[in-house]
Formats: sequence, structure tokens, C-alpha cells
Amino acid sequence: MKKLLLGSLVVASLLCGDEADDFLEGFDEQSVDTAQILQDSKGGFNLKEYGFEGSLTQQIAYSYNNKAPHDNISSLRTSFFLEYNHDLWSNFKLKINMNSFYDFSYLAKGRDKFTQEELDALEGEVELFDAYIEGSLSENLDIKLGREAVVWGKSDTIQIVDVLNPMDNRRPAMVDIEDLRLTQTMAKFDYYLGSWHLSPIAILEQRGDKLPPYGGDFHPSPSKTTMPDKPNKITFALNAGASYSGFDIDFYYADIYPNFSFYPRYLVDYRKKMQMYGTAMNYVVGSLLLKTEIAYKDNIAYLQYPNQTFERVDALVGFEYNGIAETTISFDIADKHFLEDSQLQKANYQTALRVAHDMMHDSLHLNYLINLLGKKFDEGGYQRVWAEYEISDSVKSTLGIVDYFGGNSFFDAISNNDMFYCDISYSF
Repeated sequence: MKKLLLGSLVVASLLCGDEADDFLEGFDEQSVDTAQILQDSKGGFNLKEYGFEGSLTQQIAYSYNNKAPHDNISSLRTSFFLEYNHDLWSNFKLKINMNSFYDFSYLAKGRDKFTQEELDALEGEVELFDAYIEGSLSENLDIKLGREAVVWGKSDTIQIVDVLNPMDNRRPAMVDIEDLRLTQTMAKFDYYLGSWHLSPIAILEQRGDKLPPYGGDFHPSPSKTTMPDKPNKITFALNAGASYSGFDIDFYYADIYPNFSFYPRYLVDYRKKMQMYGTAMNYVVGSLLLKTEIAYKDNIAYLQYPNQTFERVDALVGFEYNGIAETTISFDIADKHFLEDSQLQKANYQTALRVAHDMMHDSLHLNYLINLLGKKFDEGGYQRVWAEYEISDSVKSTLGIVDYFGGNSFFDAISNNDMFYCDISYSF
């Protein structure tokens, strides 16, 4: 566990950041608003007046332990994000956004060194994210129709009841869950009655997860993994919840085609529907936010066991502490427990610790996340340290390190994928 030393040093620096804050305080006084300069030079033209906004990001990742051809500069990705918002009739509005990227590292190293599957998945892409219309049908009834991500649960790191949207798992641990969800076309209604809401959902589009491609540095198997497609059928989900002062609770039901999960590491059969019954709660005690999630999942089918289905109870407890100035500490631990006696593990534990600290008048954000698997934290995982600095209102840079731990077959195979990454983003 020598790698945990890095995490200990980072946590200590985040918790003792006030002195560093004073030292660095003056560095942000000379920041320049690039967006304002560009706007002024163009006579005041502003895309936001027409409902558009977006960003241009350049990222470079350097893998210092990996094998060729994924060693050294493992990614040189240029990304472009564009969003359009428009007010429609009455109180309805339209939102559309998309992201595209091209990774120049494949050209720089030679495309012939990589599999076609990796090139298709990671060299370039144009992805439609949100594309929906939303508004109010009455004082108590809202509707949203189109492509969107619906977030269930209270944890920011571990998924228990958050089962509706597939995930982009092509580069594990590089970003948080909130940036991994893939949108699907849905019809969602929200009915409000006092402190309660009732939200029935019809999922009209069935998308699969994006998994590490064959030949890529996160696909350790020498053979191709072929996942079946989800049936093109409508599925349904329901959420009912209430919010009170210092307390909120939600109940969930889903009858859906399942999504992939890295833990437990069994290949789920997308073609067979599963059912989930779950609940999640938050409770505030002073500076402490207590949270819990529990879900019963039935009829889970795995490709390794074609003639069986399984039951599982997933449970999570955690907290978020905000009692230190400019600092947030969160801790979650989960147990994904199979009810059947089988070759599957009876229990699958996952633990996550996250520390965030803001400095220099909230222009510098320091973050640390460690995510470990196993009852004794010895079945793989990763830690990530990153800093985000707001150079101006429109320019932001990020510098980070991702460190993978061995412990199971998957993480053993990718334990040398540790990397530095840096990106700079211009928003308009």
C-alpha cells in the first residue's frame, strides 16, 4: 500500500490549506478576462445573446509506466462542446448540447500501431448529449421529453440506485460519474404535492455502455469482448420523494435493461430485464450530512451464467462533512451482496473517500479521490489527485494524476496505466 502515501500527503495538504491560501493569494490578482477582450475586439458580439455557449478544451495525458504503443503521450485530445438554449411558447424551453473530440496522438504515433476497434472508439467522435423540451403542463405538473440523464441517489462516487443511464467507461477513473453518464431519450413527468413529488419515466431509447475497446490500454484481454445489444423496447421507472428541512427521502422502482458495472466484474446480459426497488436518504446534523442508499435487484443475468438469474442487495452508508473552512470531506462504503450460493462472490465491498478544498478566493480547487474495492481494500481500485485553476472567467486549467491499484484480474492488468494529465479549456 505504498501508493497510499501520495493520498495521505494530498489529504494533509488539503486540510491544512489556509497557510498555502495566504501564500498564493496574490497570484490571481492579475488574471485577465480573455472572453471580455475577445468580445470587445469584435464590437460586443456575444454568442450567448443568441442562446449559444460552449467550450474548447485541449488535453494531454502522459502514461509513464505503460507499454507501447500506449506509453508516453497516451492522449492528445482536442474537444469542442456546444450548447443551445431557447425559450419556446409559454413556459417551455429547448436545450440541445453536443460534444466532439479528436485525439491527435494516434496520428503522431502512427495509426497502424493500433487496432481498428480502438481507433473507432477513441480517435474521434461526435456525441449528442442533452436534446429535450421541458415545461409546465399545469401548476403542479412538469414534463421533459427528449435525450437526458436522470440522476438517482445521494452518493457522488458509488452507484447503488443510480441505474437508469448507461456509462462511458472507456477510460476508467479519469473523470467523475457526473461526466460519464450517457443520455437516453425519455419522457419524464414530475407531479408536485406539498413537500412530495412523483416522477414516472418512460425510457424510449435503449443505449449500451461504452466499454474499453479491444486493443486499448484499458482492455487487458487478448480476445475481443462482444456485448449483446439491448432490445429496442420501452422500459419504465418511477421515483417518489419528499424534502423537508434537514431531511429528504426518495423511493425508486425500475424495470429496465441493466447497465455494465466494473464491480462486481461479471458481464451483465443486456438482453434480459432486471427489476430494482430502492430508497435513499439524506439527513443533516450540524456540519455533517449523513446519507444512505439501499436497493434490492432481481433477475440479474450474466453472460458467464446463461441459465441463471441472481438477486442482489446493494447498500451504502456515508457522510459529507463541511465543518472545515472551504473544505468538503465525503466518505462512502458500499456492500453489493448476492443472495444465492454460487461461484459469484457473496459480498462485494467498495469504499470511496473524497476531499475538496478551495483556495485563492475560490479560483483554485484542489481535489483528492480514492476508490478501493474489497473488504480489506485489496481487490483493486484507484486514486486521483487534481487541481483546477480559473485563470479568468472564461479560461480554466486542470492538472491531475491517476494512480491504479492492482488486486483483481482487471486492475492487475491496468495497474501500469498510471498517468499525468493536463488540460486547458476556453469557455464562450
